[in-house]
Amino acid sequence: MLTLMREESMIQVIERNERSFLMRILQVFLRPFGHRLISSNNTTPAGSQHLSPHRTIMKQCTVTEREVEGLFIYDLEPKSPPAVFQQHKPYRIYYFGGGGWQMPPSSEHWKMGCELCMQLSDVTTSLVSYPLGPHSPAPVAFPQLLTMYRSLMRSAYEAGETVTLMGDSAGGNVILALTIEALRQHPDSLAPKSLFVICPSTDLTRENPAIRELEPMDPLLDYKSVLSSAKNWAGGWDRADPRVSPLFADIALLAAANVKVNGITAGYDVLSPDAILFRERCAKAGIQGKWLHWEKQMHCFVLAWVYGLRESKEAKDWMIETLRKVFTSDTKVKTANDGINT
Repeated sequence: MLTLMREESMIQVIERNERSFLMRILQVFLRPFGHRLISSNNTTPAGSQHLSPHRTIMKQCTVTEREVEGLFIYDLEPKSPPAVFQQHKPYRIYYFGGGGWQMPPSSEHWKMGCELCMQLSDVTTSLVSYPLGPHSPAPVAFPQLLTMYRSLMRSAYEAGETVTLMGDSAGGNVILALTIEALRQHPDSLAPKSLFVICPSTDLTRENPAIRELEPMDPLLDYKSVLSSAKNWAGGWDRADPRVSPLFADIALLAAANVKVNGITAGYDVLSPDAILFRERCAKAGIQGKWLHWEKQMHCFVLAWVYGLRESKEAKDWMIETLRKVFTSDTKVKTANDGINT
């Protein structure tokens, strides 16, 4: 096993390159048809959808649905609370699941949300049902999401909560774009303490030649599928618009608002070259964060921890420890004089 740690300005990068036999076999098995597993022939109706929690988590978690600015959010809490029960928890994670902006949260997303709330006892984990394409592409969904985002930040401030926005793949794209656009419109507005992105999609132009170079190694994604999903989400917007391609946004706004950006990338993921470019831009902008890059791993491999894969479990544990340190390092929230712009 080779583990390297290096600093990119304020960004700490941990690099690993080993691959277990089981992961190797899984990738070989998935390669002929893997892209079909993360695409859907079903068309999601417009707007936020009511979700049904995956049955396997209901033994451990209670799930409560609420509606914020017309979008549905699902709060997860452990059924067996810790010995010191906190009626009001000071920290919250809002999780935006991936799925190419076309599929609702999968069983793996629900299980990850449950794991987060079980392992982080003072954190409430909330899954967001955000509008999906093709009937709610970004030009339709993004204004709704921005309204919801501002409402969540305002409610968190009033409740004394420290917030992290978290997302994988398309969900990572959404949380990056939302936070940066909100700060672009109102630099003094409330913002989350941190962002955590897992294999995020950061550039919807899909013009990076490294995508084609990695395509033969990626067992899940190919150029055709990521280009199609990008076009569907962008809708009538230019795919280089920062609201859908945060790589082209004013990333320095995150540094000015002291928003930490943590993340995970995978070496056998066609989206990783653009995600790494985003990470490097964060470093140049002076943004703080910790990133794990694991060579020879597939897109969103962290979510496969539920299947017992060693790399996925270790990456999941690293992620949870990173989140724990974010919340416990600084519990200070903004003062009442901070602007809340709607």
